Amino acid sequence: MKTHLVLMNAFLFASLASAAESAAAATADRVSVFKVPLVCPAAPKIGCGSAAKPILLDLERQPGVLEAWLNRAGTIISVVWKPESNANARRNVVSELKEDHAMEMQGKSRDEAVKDFLSGKGWYRGADVDRLSEEEADIIAARLVRWVQAKTPLAKDKAEGLQHAFADTLRKDLTGKSVGPNHLEDVARAYLDQEQIKILKQAIKDEVAIENGVRPVPNEN
Repeated sequence: MKTHLVLMNAFLFASLASAAESAAAATADRVSVFKVPLVCPAAPKIGCGSAAKPILLDLERQPGVLEAWLNRAGTIISVVWKPESNANARRNVVSELKEDHAMEMQGKSRDEAVKDFLSGKGWYRGADVDRLSEEEADIIAARLVRWVQAKTPLAKDKAEGLQHAFADTLRKDLTGKSVGPNHLEDVARAYLDQEQIKILKQAIKDEVAIENGVRPVPNEN
């Protein structure tokens, strides 16, 4: 566990350092920023990594685009243009982003967003948004276990084991690393009895309702 944490911290430090280096290398005239609806429904304080990743990766395949980044909140995409990018290449990218409901920012809001990006803090490039998906997985796993505990007694060791198992499964699902279908109910059978599984099924339905915008996220402060 200690080794795992050390590696995770080292990876996070490397990601942050990379963001800072990229921001330092860019200049304001080579950055365009776009307001985007990529907040995570299940975790509204962060961006949705699984939704943002294909957009960012596709952007970086476009002629003229050097890098594409999402802010932690999931509200802004920053595009760093290659020095040789021309107006036509930029227009094509802007047009494509509009199809993803993105709106280019202008004026004061644009200047503030560019300044924030150039600070190098709280931005994720391409597949690095998997870190947001991992956070989302942890949040969902903890919420599911709390909902189960609210309806049935669950020993501390079982609750912790269940939450860890849920988080591991959800991380793989949300980052595209699953090797096959993963069902939370199947994962839970090592920790819950049949009556508790019924409670879990309802909790999963409630979670899906949150992700679909049918049910509000509970106050978890």
